[in-house]
Amino acid sequence: MSTKDTATLPRVLGPVTALCVIVGSVIGSGIFIVPARVAHEVPSIGGIATVWVVGGLFTLAGALTLAELGAMLPRAGGPYVYLREAYGPLFGFLFGWTEFLVIRAGSVATLAAAFALYFAQLAPAPAWLGGELWRMAAAVAAIATVAVVNVIGTRVGGALQVAGTTLKVGALGVMIVLPFLLGQADSARLTPVRPGSLNLGMLQGMMVAMVAVLWAYDGWVNSTALAEEVRNPERNMPLSLILGALILIAIYVTMTMVYHMVLTLPEIQSAATEKGSSKVVAAEFCGTLLGPAGITAISLVVMGSTFISLNGNAMSGPRAYFAMARDGLFPQRLCEIHPRFQTPANAVIAQSAWASLLTVTATALIVAPAPGASSGLPAPLLAAWTKLNQTPLYDVLYEYVIFGGTLFYMLTVLSVFVLRVKRPNYVRPYRTWGYPVTPALYIMASLLLMGNMLVHAPFGSLAGLLLIALGLPVYWLYIHKKPVAEDAVEPGR
Repeated sequence: MSTKDTATLPRVLGPVTALCVIVGSVIGSGIFIVPARVAHEVPSIGGIATVWVVGGLFTLAGALTLAELGAMLPRAGGPYVYLREAYGPLFGFLFGWTEFLVIRAGSVATLAAAFALYFAQLAPAPAWLGGELWRMAAAVAAIATVAVVNVIGTRVGGALQVAGTTLKVGALGVMIVLPFLLGQADSARLTPVRPGSLNLGMLQGMMVAMVAVLWAYDGWVNSTALAEEVRNPERNMPLSLILGALILIAIYVTMTMVYHMVLTLPEIQSAATEKGSSKVVAAEFCGTLLGPAGITAISLVVMGSTFISLNGNAMSGPRAYFAMARDGLFPQRLCEIHPRFQTPANAVIAQSAWASLLTVTATALIVAPAPGASSGLPAPLLAAWTKLNQTPLYDVLYEYVIFGGTLFYMLTVLSVFVLRVKRPNYVRPYRTWGYPVTPALYIMASLLLMGNMLVHAPFGSLAGLLLIALGLPVYWLYIHKKPVAEDAVEPGR
């Protein structure tokens, strides 16, 4: 019997867990940190609200589209499966390769960096160690902990995800209501409503802010990777994707406006994660409301929130590598199911190890000063290294993630058009609302965003493209070593 036939994950997750994987994965660090970056780039309340709403609608359009694919092909791996069916094994492999090297492991590393940022608010670095190395150690410890949880069991990881998501949404609800109860929410602080003038610089600032906002929304595809383990996926996959996106938009827009009703625009701008800033916007917000006790409370909330988001990524990401290995496109050991825990343990460990290495490497490049021109290194490399010295770990990592993620999510959404033609007889329990306009708008917005990132954030974008390209020779190595199973993907079952 083939590996493909035997390596099947049990259906142990219900609809609430599927929803919490999305909401709990997405609400990690972004809403506690990103609003300051948005205010820094878009200095008007109307522009700030627009960026968050547009980012949410962009996410909703993607969720409405992937709901069709998740219900039609409820297999482990999510986008890997859809891309493989639509375009062939090469595209599926390149997604999984990029998911491992860039998208998922990079997201885990970024979330861990945010965890460490707030950990340092509670436990400052020892004088002999230094802040960057202290935060790096905390980040790696958090990654290792969620890896252990998800090796022990999918039910264990799912239960943690539900409990943690419930607590973090409840905490955000308290943060939204508390300023009104304390009489410290003032709508007069929502100024200026409009920018002084509409010009190219302002539009450019909105595009830069959009990258940060999309990082805050990143993770909305996570439940599709777990479809093989979700009960009644034909119903529960569309439900979790669409309801999850709507919940996220409501929470993010409301929370952002409440920040601005408590803090002035300059106060929020000063909390952007620029090099040397010790401020974090949620800490400033809670400190204003409750004093030092508020800073301690929000640090605990964000640490818990990012930990649960890390857990969601540790649940979902490894399923793509598991599926690839099952199809003969990744190391065979990654599709082995732990005999006791019934989890893709090797895939979970591999993702966590790479995310830890990303964290250590990024920290080293930030801490180590760039060599001089006499070093003989190419000028572009020296310029990039110098920029890293001026950029905190969190910002370096999320720029690294977003370009690769946007590219493959766009191709995944495009696959809805391809599969309507290529696989017209597949059963589609749910069809994309607003088709073909909804997926078309998502694709056009993705192209605009990626073009802007290539021009204005070339280091992270080109690094992502280079890693994608490096997957080509690896793919050819695999297909020449072992034929890919043509029937590895089945229609919805």
